[in-house]
Amino acid sequence: MNKGIWLYLAISVLSGTLLALQFQWGAVVLSLLILSLILRKMPRHVILLSLIFLSVSFTTALLHERNNHTGLSPGQDLQLYNVELTDIPTIDGDSFVSLAKLQDEKVLLRYSFQSEEEKNEFQKLKPGFSCRIKGALKEPKPSRNPNLFDYRSYLSHQGVFWILDAAEVEGCTDNSTWKHTLAHVRFQGMHKIEESFPASTVGVAQALIFGESRSIAEDTMKNFRELGVVHLLAISGLHVGLLFGALYYVLLRIGLAKEAVSWTGVGFLLCYIILTGASPSVIRASGMLIFLLLGKKANRRLTVVDSLSFVFCCIALYSPYSVFNPGFQLSFIVSFSLILSSAGIIQDPSSFRQLCKVTFVAQLSSLPVVLYHFFEFPLIGFITNLIYVPLFSVIILPLSILLFFLSALTDAAVVLRLYENLLGIIFECSSYLASLPFSTVVFGRPPFLFLLGYLSIIYGAFVGMEKRKTLKALTYLLLFVLFHQLITDYDPYGEIVFIDVGQGDSTLIRLPYNRGTYLIDAGGEVNFEKEKWEERTKHFSVGEDIIVPFLKSKGITVIDAMILTHGDMDHIGGAQAVMDELKVREILISPNSQEKDEIANIIELASSKSIQVREGMYLTSWQGDRNGLHIVSPQDAVYEGNNDSIVLYGRIGPLRWLFTGDLEEEGEREFADTFDLPVDVLKVGHHGSKTSTTEVFLEDTHPQVGIISAGESNRFGHPHPEVMERLRIRGLTLYNTAEDGAITYRFREKRGTFSAQLP
Repeated sequence: MNKGIWLYLAISVLSGTLLALQFQWGAVVLSLLILSLILRKMPRHVILLSLIFLSVSFTTALLHERNNHTGLSPGQDLQLYNVELTDIPTIDGDSFVSLAKLQDEKVLLRYSFQSEEEKNEFQKLKPGFSCRIKGALKEPKPSRNPNLFDYRSYLSHQGVFWILDAAEVEGCTDNSTWKHTLAHVRFQGMHKIEESFPASTVGVAQALIFGESRSIAEDTMKNFRELGVVHLLAISGLHVGLLFGALYYVLLRIGLAKEAVSWTGVGFLLCYIILTGASPSVIRASGMLIFLLLGKKANRRLTVVDSLSFVFCCIALYSPYSVFNPGFQLSFIVSFSLILSSAGIIQDPSSFRQLCKVTFVAQLSSLPVVLYHFFEFPLIGFITNLIYVPLFSVIILPLSILLFFLSALTDAAVVLRLYENLLGIIFECSSYLASLPFSTVVFGRPPFLFLLGYLSIIYGAFVGMEKRKTLKALTYLLLFVLFHQLITDYDPYGEIVFIDVGQGDSTLIRLPYNRGTYLIDAGGEVNFEKEKWEERTKHFSVGEDIIVPFLKSKGITVIDAMILTHGDMDHIGGAQAVMDELKVREILISPNSQEKDEIANIIELASSKSIQVREGMYLTSWQGDRNGLHIVSPQDAVYEGNNDSIVLYGRIGPLRWLFTGDLEEEGEREFADTFDLPVDVLKVGHHGSKTSTTEVFLEDTHPQVGIISAGESNRFGHPHPEVMERLRIRGLTLYNTAEDGAITYRFREKRGTFSAQLP
């Protein structure tokens, strides 16, 4: 087979897979394939093979999609299940999570420990253990807000359709066989790190040696992500290459024949894939080396690009959903870009310039994927990669492996302390660099046409660099980036989004042409005090995990005003995250609500960030007035909780809106006695509580649409059936975040439409 042909076959496989699973992108890739085959005047046998691979991949992906369904069904109450653990469990505080097999189907097992003794007992559970579970099957939650992580889709791509929430776990027995040997080695190795390494280094050591990053501190992951070096906290192709090279050298030095060394290397790589959790980058790098070695043995020398393309075909045909995995996309896009640019890189006599070129190509090629999945790009990434890649490859990785084996043989306390201090310095520097202004730039998720534009211009930039027209190519890219930012900032459409934050409130108002961006409330959650053993390293935060990512996905970096209607945690809990991650120009609070500690803390943080905080009440002038959005309540400066919520009224687009916070009957009566304001859209007060949305209030306002922000299956029973009945009798069109997810109203001039995130 001709050299280079596998690249066309890989494109054919990608095209066929996407045509079956995501037709729009499949059509784009197919067009590129046809264009490439014609322009390069490929021979007929290449065209025929491309057609065969396209057809096979299309059929495979289509069958995979049709057969990817569950055979299980949930019961009404708790039931007894027998499951077998198939993965190394994750124990974090009082939480236990593991993949398990139930009736030959994968499920995600979740359990909360009742005591520290029970937690210690569960530490011994590993792949191959069988347990008797009393629990309930629940469907994973889909993405309840636009652009955010879709957990249901993520699990279904792995063949997991149910979460088994366990109330009791009993009778666990070890039924493991030889098939679990490598998984047990990984399990024991990770536990050895937990026992021997300083606590602050455990996560990094496990990530670099066994590919397990779940124990890395949230702040560390966040800082590394913002610096564009988070790939160093996982086993990359570079790590695989370094380890394989070291093994190859040692085996040759001790006198093994090249034949034996090659076969030993193949065996090592196959085992290493399992030992490190089979991440896309490890499979890619190991697979490439294996096929290069096997090709050499068969006297059929593959090129590096053929080897990479062959591995891509194997993975995509075996697991079509892999093409949607961000790690898979980044691994192959960056690898293909580096290989296809290698001629220009290797020719440079300067090692430092070679490193600069490798870093630049990797950063540039990853841009579309990073923007699509993470909404922001690390401008500082070029510099940090130049420093961090050699640091981790030459020092941290070898030292981690050395200390792992050293700690198993002897007391390595002194060296481990040095290791801890070194990582501590790296973490401190990372935190400082990530805090620098403009270290990252938020673009938002690019629409389809913009993604196509980025891919086309980046391809053109690589071609331009080959023709020594780098400056011209990068100028076009910069102009396109500026155009993207301009379109995002000055969109002629406005939108109002009632963000699904569970049992709480948060509403984004974004006016056309960047005339104003306001956030009414910031959701939140109630955190109960826990014992030390119950505390988790991974904390869910409405602000950090929902509101901030959602705002960034929209390309929002500045909030003109954040209105905190009153001092309840389900309205203000995410405010700190918003202030930490975005520029907030002004905060409005209800008069004297600072008597609540939570509001006082927000004022203190705002002061440290030079954010103006003002009290908002009736007749208070604020920047929203110029856009027709006025404060109509509270009418006095006495803070009494829900009834002193800041209430906003105004015409936005073609409709008149009333945002009521947690206003209850007394506050509604005061509003009705003071104003006679027609309302088209009512944000129903206090999540649809029985104490709000009275007949008198509805009679006075005559709303046509009602928006309820409530948590799915919340313990308060919101919205109350009586309130729902009152609204239905009046014929309102109702939206409820508990049922519909986020609710969006998108408008332009005098026309607009409502849409719900969930079908």
